[in-house]
Amino acid sequence: MPAPTTSLLSQLAEEISRNTSVMVEHLQAKNLPHPSFDTDGPSHPIPDGDNELSAARRALIDATKALHALAVGPTETNRLFGFNEIYLVGAIRVLCHFNVPQHVPLRETISMRELSVKAGLREELLSRFLRMAAANYYFTEPQPGFVAHTAWSRTLATNEKLRACVWFRYTEMMPSVSKLVEAVEKFPDSAEPHDAAFSLAFGDTFFDYKEKHPDHMIKFGLFVDAFASGIEADTAESIARAYPWRDLPADSLVVDVGGGIGHISAAIALEHAQLMFHVQDFGDLVEESKLLMQKKGLSDRVWYCPHNFFGPQPGASRGAAVYFLRNIMHNWSDQYCRRILNSIVEAMGPDSRIVICDIVLPEPNTMLKTQESLVRALDLTMLSMFNARERSYDDWQDLFTSVDSRLRITAVTGRPKMGTDSLIEARLV
Repeated sequence: MPAPTTSLLSQLAEEISRNTSVMVEHLQAKNLPHPSFDTDGPSHPIPDGDNELSAARRALIDATKALHALAVGPTETNRLFGFNEIYLVGAIRVLCHFNVPQHVPLRETISMRELSVKAGLREELLSRFLRMAAANYYFTEPQPGFVAHTAWSRTLATNEKLRACVWFRYTEMMPSVSKLVEAVEKFPDSAEPHDAAFSLAFGDTFFDYKEKHPDHMIKFGLFVDAFASGIEADTAESIARAYPWRDLPADSLVVDVGGGIGHISAAIALEHAQLMFHVQDFGDLVEESKLLMQKKGLSDRVWYCPHNFFGPQPGASRGAAVYFLRNIMHNWSDQYCRRILNSIVEAMGPDSRIVICDIVLPEPNTMLKTQESLVRALDLTMLSMFNARERSYDDWQDLFTSVDSRLRITAVTGRPKMGTDSLIEARLV
């Protein structure tokens, strides 16, 4: 008789048990707080800096997702596809709009009636939104008619950037996603930003819309900060450590293309005192950048240079050691990326290199499903918002050689030094 096969359910349960033990033993050994729904539960209980622990956490998340999918089954999954998530986003957005998280005391209960007065939201409506949130671990109702925080809702009360994540998903991402079918049907071959799903939803390209609605740009900036800070390996400080900046000769120039106010350049400059920096972006960021560099004591090594990255590199930035672009290229289709790269390649010297901090899409089935799901979601975000894309290794190389046949990938730095993003180095060879 054939040997009985081990149930996939049992295999996943064993993997969950094994990785849970790794996490619990580490937390106990380090005397760290354990994950909890309580209001004082840690907001990020598992530090990313420990590679073994991070691997156990990622494996646990992946196995629990798979076990949940198997337990629910395909019919139930499709019957309720996105049903809970859509209305959870709606409920949390309503609660954040009326400042409900801030009105709930951090360590005490409050009655629905008092909370409705503070929030300016009718009690009957408030209770419906709160109970939807509580069913998903945001807030708790320890006794009928009284509300308290969980660790999940507490982060919304205390962190403006996390509230901006809710705002962006509801206000801009959901309307854009609702236009994806129309965009794909109307403009299947377009590489233009004005043909993106976002433009169909809002009547303008993403960045033109933001320029006309500066309040949206501020909230989008908060969202970006929150999203990036959720991955410790992709912080500015990690970028400063992940690439061999130390090997560049003294007084080497790094041009931070589309660098905002220069927080990445500042982090690299603080770690590598031999480097000089030009931060290039819109002219209205000059004063904010100057204040940052003064605060960091870097005014003598980091200069802000207003520049449109579609235009030729200015004389002072030509022949730089490094042209650095973080999360720029994924906002643009290939035809626009070629314009950006053309202006850089034309200015490069024989020893110059381009370093791009962006995603390298994995080959299918080469990473955990939860990790792959995130990068695939980011790829479709670029499509819906900008009519752009994330790129695989081959996509990156094809893009480079379409600009100049000599431009080749010479190094890629990914995990564990980086998280979701990679550092892609290209040189003229």
